[in-house]
Amino acid sequence: MTEKYKDIIFDGSTFPDDKYKTVKVVLNDTIKTEYLPALEKLPYTKGLKLLMTAMTHMEGFRKGSRSYRTNNPGNVGNTDSGANKKLVTLSDGIQLQAEHLKKIAEGKSKYYPLGKQITLKPFYSPEIANNPQYGLPANLPGYKFVYTGKLDQFIKIYSTGARVTNIYINTIVSYFAQNGITITPADKLIDIIAID
Repeated sequence: MTEKYKDIIFDGSTFPDDKYKTVKVVLNDTIKTEYLPALEKLPYTKGLKLLMTAMTHMEGFRKGSRSYRTNNPGNVGNTDSGANKKLVTLSDGIQLQAEHLKKIAEGKSKYYPLGKQITLKPFYSPEIANNPQYGLPANLPGYKFVYTGKLDQFIKIYSTGARVTNIYINTIVSYFAQNGITITPADKLIDIIAID
């Protein structure tokens, strides 16, 4: 399995070997007792809050994790190579997460250029290789698509692991459904964060 996706580039932004499906999203105690109370104090739309919470869940925010130690629930600026962006408080980290997502949704990030061709090159992830509990192959496929702001495109750029599974997308879509809102992987980020 480690070699299966080596040097492969998929056309489009959907990982073909894992179907989209509904999953049950159960937030951990750290998110329930620390993240959500801090998030609720901030004046964001329901769509943005749901997206941020689902992503915080997927980024593994819990006591002892890198995102917890850095007060950076979205792992914004925390890279596979080990670079970290540490914030003073969790509230600072939540605000960074929200501003980062809004900037991307509005087409103001050079890493998410609306209307432009994106090529994510295949690569080997030492982080995945060193963490077999992830259950993912270390050789990750690449993707080629014109970035239009769709949720699945955004996640392919945002998350390394999302290159070899659809669990990140499934979690976001399912978490919205658990909260009474229907979205799809093809919906645009700008429309999702506008939901109130």
